[in-house]
Amino acid sequence: MPERRVDLRSDTVTLPTQEMKEAMMDATLGDDGYGEDATVNRLQELAAEKLGMEAGLYVPSGTMGNACALFVHTHSGDDVFFEERAHLFAGARGEFAILNGVRPHPMQAEFGVVQPEGLEEAINSADVSQPSLLCIENSHNGSGGSAWTPTEVESVSKSAKTHGLRIHMDGARIFNAVVAHGVDVKDYTRHIDSVMFCVSKGLSAPVGSLLCGTRPFIDEADAVRKRIGGGMRQAGVIAAAGIVALEQMVDRLAEDHEIARLLCAGLEAIEGVKIQRPPTPTNFAMVNVEELGWDSESLVEKWKTCGILANPRPPAGARLVAHRHITHEDAAYVVNATRQLVERG
Repeated sequence: MPERRVDLRSDTVTLPTQEMKEAMMDATLGDDGYGEDATVNRLQELAAEKLGMEAGLYVPSGTMGNACALFVHTHSGDDVFFEERAHLFAGARGEFAILNGVRPHPMQAEFGVVQPEGLEEAINSADVSQPSLLCIENSHNGSGGSAWTPTEVESVSKSAKTHGLRIHMDGARIFNAVVAHGVDVKDYTRHIDSVMFCVSKGLSAPVGSLLCGTRPFIDEADAVRKRIGGGMRQAGVIAAAGIVALEQMVDRLAEDHEIARLLCAGLEAIEGVKIQRPPTPTNFAMVNVEELGWDSESLVEKWKTCGILANPRPPAGARLVAHRHITHEDAAYVVNATRQLVERG
């Protein structure tokens, strides 16, 4: 077994900070099923306040948060628009559409950023009869963590609203986009109807996501959450860590972006290794080794012999995700180990 372990599979592997553990131990608890957990209520209020929205809902996962949003925003038979590589469509394999009976319409978009003209073309296609919802993803997982600009969100939002569409943002890593562009999160959320973001990725809380929107929307989403098995009881135990995440962990995401930049620069300098470069990168390094004649699985297995863990991106790529447990020394180790692997062939 290799002596060193560098886990770059995802920022979901982050562990709670000492401050989070202490907050979890001291959390004031109640029954969240009755809306009586003061710590959950505080987290929901903090999330809504930070995003400039009326209300928030704490859910066990981002997947559940997105599912609740789609259930509330749509009805059976509605047409829903996604970028074709967005996690809500490609990652969930269309399951949301099956569950809610909506008709998904995937669109092509460079680095995941849907343009007004692309949306217009999709809406005006012959098989669209009940256009209802546009789903966007920021930052965009499938495009190497590409971060939308607020102007891009505003532009497609204006187009969507001219057709009466609501806009939901899968903002699992929205604070990575915020830090990358140096903007306020409200610069994004003022243009959309609802957003889901995770506190359990780069923000390092152990569990959970927040769904935010208007008060009536959140009231409906809460009912959906309970209906699909997401009701929680003394959830303040974990919500306490989410409060610390929002209060202390946002600005430090810049460190993850710097680590990802070092990984990209170092790996790109190795002959035969290519890096996907989005216009505004965040904490991902998307590696391609097609020129080396390797496929995704072989790259991941070679790295594993060196203690480097990554997720494959077939046919010849892999995704490396920086997070707070990855150091500058780890990044240098990954680059040097990869160079040695390439030299061996």
